[in-house]
Amino acid sequence: MAGWKLKLHRDILNRRDVFYPSLKERTEAYESFYLRGKHGEKAESGTLIRENEAAFKDVPQVSALTWETFQAQDDRKAEEPFSTLLAIYGKDGNEYTFSRRGMRHMEREFPWQGHYHTHDYIEILYVIHGSFEQILLGERQKFTEGEIVITDRNLEHADYLAGEEDTAVLFLLLQSGYLDRLLASYDPNDDLQHFLFHALKRQRKEQSYLHLMPSDITEGQKICTDAEADCPGQIRLDRVMELLVCEDWNPAEGTSDIIKGALIRLLSILCQSYTMKLHSSDRESREKLFLYELERYIRLSRGQADAAMLEKVFHYHRNYFNRILQKYRGMSFREYTRKIRLDYAAALLSSTGLPVREAAARAGWNNSSHFYHLFEARFGMSPADYRKMGERGGQSSGPDV
Repeated sequence: MAGWKLKLHRDILNRRDVFYPSLKERTEAYESFYLRGKHGEKAESGTLIRENEAAFKDVPQVSALTWETFQAQDDRKAEEPFSTLLAIYGKDGNEYTFSRRGMRHMEREFPWQGHYHTHDYIEILYVIHGSFEQILLGERQKFTEGEIVITDRNLEHADYLAGEEDTAVLFLLLQSGYLDRLLASYDPNDDLQHFLFHALKRQRKEQSYLHLMPSDITEGQKICTDAEADCPGQIRLDRVMELLVCEDWNPAEGTSDIIKGALIRLLSILCQSYTMKLHSSDRESREKLFLYELERYIRLSRGQADAAMLEKVFHYHRNYFNRILQKYRGMSFREYTRKIRLDYAAALLSSTGLPVREAAARAGWNNSSHFYHLFEARFGMSPADYRKMGERGGQSSGPDV
């Protein structure tokens, strides 16, 4: 293994500035300090900022290690239920990684490919800026700013650095049992369970990984769980990521509960603001994950999403939507969207005082007689009787979505 050097140091910035408003701002500060020097000048290759060297005098530095020793000191391993690692890759070959154990400085020659490996933990990779490549399922995949990759213990893969641009990546490392307990706290009927838990479970049985990309957020999909209700999901995610880093590197009373809450928030943001794609050699797994995403999108649109809209979102021909829904749900695309619309109308009748005609119109029917016919076929009673049963606290056959 030629063309590399390794030095271990304390992280000056974390000792000085524990908390940043966002992960992006932390990354900008770290890059300015370590990659470009205190005043923004480019640091000479192979050196650290000399005016800060006194701060490192009590920390062991290693400039030459065998490859076996280097592997043993790999900083991407989960010794705790949860940990984080911030990696900054300079296009000049300088690499800095930061964790609760401190800072590691590495010099590389590009292009560089890491060794193939599997984890004993689940890794969530988040590209803060730039691009990061990995060899997954035998192919080199490039991930860009804002994208997320989740790999479980089963997938053998390798990192690849081309050195084309400065890049920053955050790695979240979760022991398998820890994530299982976290997901088990959700309602089994919640979208998160259907959308994410299934995919993660499938990863245990096959060679696969999850690729998540930021999606456009419509008015009905905004995340409204705190005072910043209008804040886009990716910005919210950036702040949650910073909280996870801060608590991991600077633990205090209540840290474990804060991390758990932040991870739950993170997973919720991913389900609401990201598009997920399972890459796998197993066809059924890909189909089922797509089914969950398709159903979620149709539910969020209250059944108003048409085939043309879905073709633009998912980049599949409309015949594929029919085939998937027929295979796993026993109904066509038209039948499925009609079911969702009827369930929405039923929910309006149960929870509001809207006239039946208006509830039907909101669910997409302007022809009242046709709506009455479909509603009775779906629920076995008229809309008026359905409302009365709801008022009496009776049970109905729907809605079930």
